[in-house]
Amino acid sequence: MNPDKARSPDVRHRIPSTRLGREGPEITRLGLGTWAIGGPYEYGWGPVDDTASVRTVLRAVDRGLNWLDTAPAYGCGHSEEVVGKALRQLGTRERPLVFTKCGRVWDTAHPGKVVSDLRPESIRQECEASLKRLGVDRIDLYQIHRPDTRTGTPIEDSWATLAELVDEGKVRWIGLSNVDGELLDRCVAVRHVDSLQPSLSLLDRRSLPLLDRCRDHGTGVIAYSPLASGLLTGAFDRERVASLAPDDWRRKSAKFAEPELTRKLAVVDALRTIAGSLGHTVPELALAWVLSRPGVSGAIVGARLPGQIDGWAGAAAVTLSDGTLREIEAAAGS
Repeated sequence: MNPDKARSPDVRHRIPSTRLGREGPEITRLGLGTWAIGGPYEYGWGPVDDTASVRTVLRAVDRGLNWLDTAPAYGCGHSEEVVGKALRQLGTRERPLVFTKCGRVWDTAHPGKVVSDLRPESIRQECEASLKRLGVDRIDLYQIHRPDTRTGTPIEDSWATLAELVDEGKVRWIGLSNVDGELLDRCVAVRHVDSLQPSLSLLDRRSLPLLDRCRDHGTGVIAYSPLASGLLTGAFDRERVASLAPDDWRRKSAKFAEPELTRKLAVVDALRTIAGSLGHTVPELALAWVLSRPGVSGAIVGARLPGQIDGWAGAAAVTLSDGTLREIEAAAGS
């Protein structure tokens, strides 16, 4: 079969689902992340092919994933535009839930650069622009992308603005991304937080202490970068890192440089052995570990080509024994 040919819905895999927190929507345990299809900007992933990106979104829908995660910051609006184009091509297929964000705007004086702005008036402008780019009447989950350390806006004021957007019918649910426990608590005091989006993978477990607090608040968790920005796909080696596009943000990241790179590639080698013994792939193992964390509702997995989705879509159905989980964590180290 041509790897770019979308599967028809009647043969798609069934993806297990769960509720996002106490009051959120029913979501499949894996969703498609669209950061990498945004194109050039200061945190871009190199050149993109919009036609392939649209096919990738459609393949995710055909494989049974029922939500997409994007943000205006990804390519300075381009990721949302591509998602909107894909949504218009769905035809009679059911539209997936669309999750996007606010609080990161581009600096017109410096092309490709994004800055923080969570002022209420900026959030409202961003929301209207996102609705237009996506071509939807209402955003399913609207998230604060990152804390605003630039304008001095109290997060309570920003969060109250998101709550107003819910009351006005422009947004269905609201969430936070990249915040600590203190900021989460401050927002909860204003209005219920439907979801939190932290970075979480076998190679980055710093957010694990937040999961208990989220459960206490009835807040769902959707983990981003569960494959460590590609390192846990099993396809990376030093040659692949060296061949990254000049404008791929990973070329400048310490995560992809020595001495970190050697350590992380050794972890991947160990995981490859475990995965092989179980009949799984490295990404399936890595994603299953993230989904096994108590409190995690789902994981955001990026893709730029339709066939990449087929490499990990089955991970949500993988159940790992306690012994295997301990073996995986031992391989990943501290």
